[in-house]
Amino acid sequence: MVSEAVTGVVEPTLRQALYRYLVTLYAKNFGGISSGPAHIRQMAADSLDESRAIAQLDLFTRSTGQALAGKFMLELGAGVGLTIAVARLVLGAKAVGIEPSSREYAGTLQAAAALLQGLGLPPWLIVDSVGEHLPFHDESFDAVISSNVLEHVTDPARVLDEVVRVLKPGGWCQIIVPNYGSWWEGHYGLLWVPYLPRWAGKVYVRAMGRDPAFLDTLQLINFRWLRRILARHDDTIEVVDWGQDVWEERVRQMAFAEWAALGRLKRILKYLHRAHGVSATVWLGRHLHWETPFILTFRKRAG
Repeated sequence: MVSEAVTGVVEPTLRQALYRYLVTLYAKNFGGISSGPAHIRQMAADSLDESRAIAQLDLFTRSTGQALAGKFMLELGAGVGLTIAVARLVLGAKAVGIEPSSREYAGTLQAAAALLQGLGLPPWLIVDSVGEHLPFHDESFDAVISSNVLEHVTDPARVLDEVVRVLKPGGWCQIIVPNYGSWWEGHYGLLWVPYLPRWAGKVYVRAMGRDPAFLDTLQLINFRWLRRILARHDDTIEVVDWGQDVWEERVRQMAFAEWAALGRLKRILKYLHRAHGVSATVWLGRHLHWETPFILTFRKRAG
């Protein structure tokens, strides 16, 4: 496992330059969904937070039992490239990623190139591509990871098909994705109604003073939909986890970092604790699949 004490991969001058760039970029592209300038600044800071990259890689290792040293790893939606950099420089993984240069994240690929070059890594480690058409050969990777990306793609089912294709037999995948069958919408930082239709969601978001147009860019993924898509690969993959245990631990102990708007969620959970509603919420949540985000972990069958 990676220690959260590991810091200093990105030196302060480079971090400050990238932070200023990302604040401008996110204000332009996400100003309508944010709760204000502080939310935008938090998003920029989170993108450059090494502890966040470390936590993602630690979670993969804990969930799969697989060390990443020497392994070929692919990250779908590499963002500014920090997780790729940490995986290579700290863990010794042969990590590469993809990040599109279009849609709402246009400009992130440029920031990733600057970060990688600033760390002495080649910018081509992150390819301008989309998950529906991965530019890699069959059975190329020991590990595929992705965090908060699948909801942004055009065709999530096609992305999952591609992930299964590029995984080696015995390889592992971990995809973290919001659950719209649950009670939280993390992009806007708002409480959500499980399985809320898109049209109703747009009315709700507008009533909360946010731009509903961004909702049209999201795939409202839920357990039933995701399980149905994965069933097409039942003979090829074994799903080992959906993240329910992690979700229960976070609800019971409120032991999660306050990235993006999660500080607001933690304050809401405090009210749930004071009302002694935690055990009932966890029981219902396990039966109705309220875990959010999904931490979908699966293994490609050998042979």
